[in-house]
Amino acid sequence: MPVRASVLPQPTPGHAILRVSDLDAAPEGLSLSIQRQQGPDSHLGEEGWRRTEAWLQPDQVVRLRGALDFHLGPEICDRLAGIATVRLRIQEPHVGVVASTVVAWPSMLTSGAIDPNHRAEDDSSFRLRRAAPPVVEPPAPPFEPEPEPVVEPPRPIPELRAARDRVPEPEPANWRSWLIAALVVILAAGGAGYYAYRTYFQNGARTEVATAKSPAAAADSTTAPTPLQPRTAEPPRKSVRDTVAEYLATKPTPEAMVAKGRDYAQAGEAAAAFLVWRRAADAGNVQAELEIAGYYDPLSPQAKTGFTSDGARAADWYERAALAGNAEAQRKLGLLLAKGAAGLPADPAKARSWLQQAAAQNDADARKALEQLGK
Repeated sequence: MPVRASVLPQPTPGHAILRVSDLDAAPEGLSLSIQRQQGPDSHLGEEGWRRTEAWLQPDQVVRLRGALDFHLGPEICDRLAGIATVRLRIQEPHVGVVASTVVAWPSMLTSGAIDPNHRAEDDSSFRLRRAAPPVVEPPAPPFEPEPEPVVEPPRPIPELRAARDRVPEPEPANWRSWLIAALVVILAAGGAGYYAYRTYFQNGARTEVATAKSPAAAADSTTAPTPLQPRTAEPPRKSVRDTVAEYLATKPTPEAMVAKGRDYAQAGEAAAAFLVWRRAADAGNVQAELEIAGYYDPLSPQAKTGFTSDGARAADWYERAALAGNAEAQRKLGLLLAKGAAGLPADPAKARSWLQQAAAQNDADARKALEQLGK
């Protein structure tokens, strides 16, 4: 599709902005094809000029006030020095070529990083690039040897010995102490046995009786709580462009793409339907050209698609299908030219011609439009 383009040189040598208007495409992933008229090596690649077409990635692409700004660096600008006009093509990933035009390349200062022979000879820029005079450092003072450090002899390490306390000798055991200790042990064992009898035997029997009376309570007490299962992470959702790209990778026919686009439209996925229909329209499918025109038609706007009405674009797509003999496209193009809207001026003469062609194919709506146009 033809677009408008202009080149804006930047203050930094070897840099420029390529501004492209009337291009409905996402800035992410756009690439450029630049072709000159001179010589057999007419296509610009990353390593220089070549005979086959190459696609270049700009430094940055930004959408600003309805236009796309391609920021170009020395690898492109320096190689275009001295060339008056170039042919420009723009490619969108997973879609193909979306724009083609011829742009005038202005004269600008080059950086000299790519081709030193093309370095600008402007006096002011030459003064800016002139190397600064070398800085002369003062002579260093004469070398004086440093005094050798005085090494002190190692000091003797004193011998350390820990003082040991005298361990008292154990006294002979008394038979009375042994008797008292035995009585204490017997009493402690009796108390522990009585405590075990009260705790485990009597209380255990009571617990068994209570459990036999209420089996449901016993079942609830023995049932262990079910641990919580960790949630599995959901896989990330694919974008619309990735989904459409996977479908187009299967190489479907234009008729199959028209049907797939209708499925997307019925599911409320207007963006996916547009991408599939545009690929079929680029292949020359008349029905897909009608669908693409409907996205821009100001006489029947589609609010849920998010597209802005554009009379010129709608007329361009209608005309492609009308030239193929489609009566619906001829009628809709005639109605659009009869009223004019969204930047498209009215043209009653062309409107009447297209409506007559549609009426000749027994289009009843075209005949009614002709009667109203005559009034």
